[in-house]
Amino acid sequence: MVRKILLVCAAALALPVAATAAKPAQQHPVVFVSDRANGNVQLYSVNTDGTGYRRLTYDSLVRKREPTWSPDGSKIAFAGLDDAGNWDIYTVDADGGNLHRLTTDPERDDSPQWANDRLVVYQHGPFSCPCHTDLVSTDGSFRFEVPTGAMNTLTPTVSPSGEKIAFASDYGHPNLWAIYTSSFDGHGLKQVTYPTAGMDLQPEFSSNGSDISFVRDNGTQDNDLYVVHANGKQLTQLTSTPSRAEFWSSWNGDSIVFSALGDTGWHLYSVPAAGGPETSLSPAPQAPYTDSFDHGQVDQSFWYILQDPDAAIGVRNGRLVTSIAGTAVPGGQWNQTQAAIGSPCHVPGDFDMQVDYTLLNWPAHGGFFATLHAVFADGAVSRISAPWDPPYDQSYNAWSSSDGFEFAGVNTLDMSGQLRLVRTGSTISAYERAAATDAWNLFFTGQDNSGEGVPQLEFSTQANTFGHQDGSVAFDNFRLSSGSLTCPSWWQDWAPNVR
Repeated sequence: MVRKILLVCAAALALPVAATAAKPAQQHPVVFVSDRANGNVQLYSVNTDGTGYRRLTYDSLVRKREPTWSPDGSKIAFAGLDDAGNWDIYTVDADGGNLHRLTTDPERDDSPQWANDRLVVYQHGPFSCPCHTDLVSTDGSFRFEVPTGAMNTLTPTVSPSGEKIAFASDYGHPNLWAIYTSSFDGHGLKQVTYPTAGMDLQPEFSSNGSDISFVRDNGTQDNDLYVVHANGKQLTQLTSTPSRAEFWSSWNGDSIVFSALGDTGWHLYSVPAAGGPETSLSPAPQAPYTDSFDHGQVDQSFWYILQDPDAAIGVRNGRLVTSIAGTAVPGGQWNQTQAAIGSPCHVPGDFDMQVDYTLLNWPAHGGFFATLHAVFADGAVSRISAPWDPPYDQSYNAWSSSDGFEFAGVNTLDMSGQLRLVRTGSTISAYERAAATDAWNLFFTGQDNSGEGVPQLEFSTQANTFGHQDGSVAFDNFRLSSGSLTCPSWWQDWAPNVR
């Protein structure tokens, strides 16, 4: 029976996997783990040049580790910790959809790597060894242990040709872990690294299979990144950082992307595989950035929530829906009631931000403001319902406080439309339009506007204008069309994998 399973797996592994020559670093998507969603650990992707930022997952798993792209780029495998305390292997589509659990057992399943588009190899066993390498099909039809004899195996990975695996093992050397390679049937075992202390872990093959990157833990807190030929020759140390530990490397042409834990937490870096100065990667959202509110919840890796008593805000049916009850009692510093989302990321320079709005429950004299606000830049544009009689009760308003209070308005009966704020130099401009096919109407310009623009979408009412009636507004399709964002330094990013 074992031989039959091995033959089935060998046939599956024989699916063509092209071995490619090493190429210079290009702009490929990197999947990584981050706690930026208000401490909730999720998966994100970004190109190595900082473009193409995207949040991928919105699930309720407690933790995630070591995401990795499938060879065709259509899926991502990762290790996930559920609320029962089990680490298992999961896959998601490249856009974050179709979360699928591949393993369900009480022991730890970790460090997944793709053998081809149908098979995932991973580390199986308790937190402390004995531990071994298993292979599972992505449709769940079979699973088996890779026959490496009595060896402990950690952090397995697969060569680009699909013919070999590399892994860490303490074979023959208790308390000393080295990198080994072998075929999937356990033959051709070869020791590749020869540490004198500690552990060599997390091997990763280069795109042509000729080199292996790995992390060497010499028994202190100083983990460093190395690369070695797959035949064990020409060991090269890439980092030497006594105050920083490196983990999780991934090849990007002739460079290696990795994560490191330093004084300011986990961050991503890149270093030439031949050695040389490293560079810091910046996996932060950048313009053009869009939030279409299609994931059933506010993305708290880009927004924080502000919600006063008797006000509500949340995502429903692909829109950000805000409401204020007629029983609300305005108060606080601005003597108002507010339901809003603001961004922890700031735009210190020029920007162009836009949003769609729809008035859902909009009393004629409600005293409400549906606003696109660049906080600290003192610029705002709003659709309002004022307590005065027509034609002044319904209008678009815009204002700025940077050069004394400046204000402009235009009457309207629009029940939906778009709001826009643009800053060029120190001049801020406000626009409105009823539909995307219309021309933008510039109706306000403010001067001496130099504060950092913090995007904020807000539904509010002031004590002196509130009509004490229920009101609600939906926002959709927030767009930062231009502008350079500065995001929080506390964000932690780790475990990168380059497609």
